[in-house]
Amino acid sequence: MSAAPEEVDSSPYCCCSAATFQEILERQRAKPLPFMELLMVHAGCGSGCGSCIDDLEAYLRSHDAYIED
Repeated sequence: MSAAPEEVDSSPYCCCSAATFQEILERQRAKPLPFMELLMVHAGCGSGCGSCIDDLEAYLRSHDAYIED
């Protein structure tokens, strides 16, 4: 009997945090934060390039995980 195939995470990638958007979404679901705080805690954008902010916001909104500041 073969093991069930692992789900492949094909979500976009946050260069600043070395995490996929799916990983950030999972963290947000576990510990919901307002978006700007989420960026500082889970995406590292307080000191990173910030290039993923708009895409990450859209991703979280599409998964009902966006919290206004």
